[in-house]
Amino acid sequence: MAFQLVPRQPLMGLSKTPMLGLLGTTSLQHEQVRTLKSNRHQRPEFKNLRRLKMQTSIPVKYMKDFGKAMQDGVMQNLPNLAKMWKERDFYVSCSSSIIEAFQAPENQNKAITEELRNKWNNIGSYGKDKLAVRKIRGFESEFNLKVFQEEAKELYIKAHECLAKNDQEKLTDYVTEHARVAMLLNSSQRTIRWKYLQSLEEPKVVHVRAFQLDENANVFAQITVRFFSQQCLAVYDRFGRLIYGSEILAKDVLEYAVFEKHLSNEYGVWRLHAKIIPENSSGYVIHFEFYLELKYAFLQVCVSSYVKQLIDNCL
Repeated sequence: MAFQLVPRQPLMGLSKTPMLGLLGTTSLQHEQVRTLKSNRHQRPEFKNLRRLKMQTSIPVKYMKDFGKAMQDGVMQNLPNLAKMWKERDFYVSCSSSIIEAFQAPENQNKAITEELRNKWNNIGSYGKDKLAVRKIRGFESEFNLKVFQEEAKELYIKAHECLAKNDQEKLTDYVTEHARVAMLLNSSQRTIRWKYLQSLEEPKVVHVRAFQLDENANVFAQITVRFFSQQCLAVYDRFGRLIYGSEILAKDVLEYAVFEKHLSNEYGVWRLHAKIIPENSSGYVIHFEFYLELKYAFLQVCVSSYVKQLIDNCL
């Protein structure tokens, strides 16, 4: 008796129809059932002679010394017991979450002061970043954060272009399996128009972590990059009606993208893994200079109206 993995089918009164997965593919549920592997010989004749030839027990004097039993030839007549179960292989190419997610500053108009305050308060996080970079360089001797920032920008643009073109084959080259499900969710029967216009600020690495999933030296690395860019996004439904965004209006988008790589894998590459959206943020911010201009214009209007009211009262 052994365990065998088989697709769930009408067996022992159980039946289950295939389900349609998130990506539109058919997925079968499997369960473990006990089955007997047949050991019957193909030729039924001479079965008594084969029974006498087969030795089914080991003498008592060889029970504690199997090496001596092999030398004396006792183990040669024992049946070759093969595996009576089937194993299903699985491959781990990415993690399922963000390890020690970066906490983005809530007030983006004071991002510089918030960053300095966070660096002073989180000296331990700064040390973890340095140790993680050293861990990455143990697998990639030529790793450089400045070079990676430009590479992350290209991966970010290509991943979103594949999503807009609905190119699911190339999308896996730029995003992990964890991000693929999140990006393709509710994207069926939708038309996406996305453009990356320009970078308002250069991409910047703000968080680096390296971790191990199990005891088999399965090492992964995650790098959080800050993107402040100008983009256009428009989403249409299956009837061609605009349901979100605009192809003409450009917005300033602030995002923290997490990139992951399987360091233990010789052929591992950096891919987009997740995004971190700051709390109390709509995904885009206003330039600080433009904010000051609006504030100055508002004060000027208030002062002029107040002076006008005083003049009217005096008259």
